[in-house]
Amino acid sequence: MGVLMGSRWILAITSCLIIFFGYRIGFAAEEPEIYGQFEKVGPIIRDTVTGLEWQVGPERDMHWAEARDWVDSLGNGWRMPSIEELEGLYEAGVSADSRGPFACNGDKVWADSPASWDFSDGGGIGYPTGMEPSVGHRVFAVRDPS
Repeated sequence: MGVLMGSRWILAITSCLIIFFGYRIGFAAEEPEIYGQFEKVGPIIRDTVTGLEWQVGPERDMHWAEARDWVDSLGNGWRMPSIEELEGLYEAGVSADSRGPFACNGDKVWADSPASWDFSDGGGIGYPTGMEPSVGHRVFAVRDPS
């Protein structure tokens, strides 16, 4: 009788563990949100055409040095985008009126040099070193995972 009761408990506990971990494994597989050529899973936005991965910075304006520091804090190959990469987002349909997964409250996004891309009119803006505007812009981080 004792062996039979012990095996029932083992069977019950094993069943509970299978149900619990099976649920957790299924729950952890997050489906990407699709926006044209962009897939978003959690904070990472993958460009299915270029293969680049993107992250949108904190929901606040930053000066260029602050933006650079935020990107540097991410590590793992993240860097500030070039003007050409930001222009590529604009050409893919990301604009001030249609941000898709790049939703943010600002139109201008910092590039890797003291320059920014204006998503409201589709133009790059360069600033002499040390002469960045007194108002901040938004920041995106980019990396090539290959």
